[in-house]
Amino acid sequence: MRVLYALEDYPVISETYVETELDYFLECGIEIAAWCRRPDSKRPPWRIPIFGGPIQNAVKAWKPDLIHVHWFVVVPSVTVQGLGIPITIRAHSFEFSADAVRTFTFHRDVLAIFLFPHMLDAFLKHPRGAGLTREALAGKVIPLPSTYNEKMFYPEPKVPNTVVRATAGLNGKDLENFIDTARECPEAKFTLITSIPKEDDSCVRNIVGRNASYGSPVQILTDVPREEAAAIIRRSEICLRSNNPQGHPFGMPVSIAEAMGSATIPIVRDHEAAKRYVGNAGLYFTTTKEAASSIRKITADWSLAESLRKAATDRARVHMSSTVLPVILGVWAKIKPVL
Repeated sequence: MRVLYALEDYPVISETYVETELDYFLECGIEIAAWCRRPDSKRPPWRIPIFGGPIQNAVKAWKPDLIHVHWFVVVPSVTVQGLGIPITIRAHSFEFSADAVRTFTFHRDVLAIFLFPHMLDAFLKHPRGAGLTREALAGKVIPLPSTYNEKMFYPEPKVPNTVVRATAGLNGKDLENFIDTARECPEAKFTLITSIPKEDDSCVRNIVGRNASYGSPVQILTDVPREEAAAIIRRSEICLRSNNPQGHPFGMPVSIAEAMGSATIPIVRDHEAAKRYVGNAGLYFTTTKEAASSIRKITADWSLAESLRKAATDRARVHMSSTVLPVILGVWAKIKPVL
């Protein structure tokens, strides 16, 4: 089978969820290329063919059996062309809307939409989901959690008093919280792993400046290769993951699943979607002081830390690529390959 990924940009260091899919599907023998709305000519050659320009040219060159789209915002660039090729959609959170779910659910070329489970719940409660049920949508809108590569994120011995966050360097990610918590908790070593968006580096510049103004309590690493970032996460005791409560809906940040798979304890902002994701595998905070207090609790209490690590690795199992991605593969298997 030949699949064309339709993406905003590729390759992008921070979007490990795309790489996790590629790791799995390439091993399954799927032939994959990517079409990007904004290809980056400065990135080095990658492991799959990458196309820019009109998507029709990519389709003509690659001859895909199916187009797999990440993010609802990219879907219109595919459907507007009337290519007549089956489409599957992997939705996330920043671009989620009930209008998009409703529109693309009933598009003639869309074979399936994969939504985070709580996003499907939100859609069914929204007026745009009126009259629809899980049973009516079965096979078309499929609840599917975030996924990580368990061959890359797994438990290792921890470096004491270490706190990590891995994220894209974007405004709205609440990176200020990480810097401010490090200032409140100087006895721990904080490492921020972030990418620099090519179109706007203002967030990273501001965070670097904020960190410097506090005496640099955080080690900030930018554009770190995926393997190096994973090694840091595996050895860290804690993953501190905040978000902007006034921003886009909370999805299932893959960095949390990667941390749990590594037995790196998540401390996350306290709200319902995060609690559904992390459960009893982490601690929760609403203020910077509470985040710092949670770090101290874990580093000071060996039995608490061990209990949380076990809960994290147990909870991570439902997010392993070998658990999640066969669902997508099963949908793709319904496609009759182009001869």
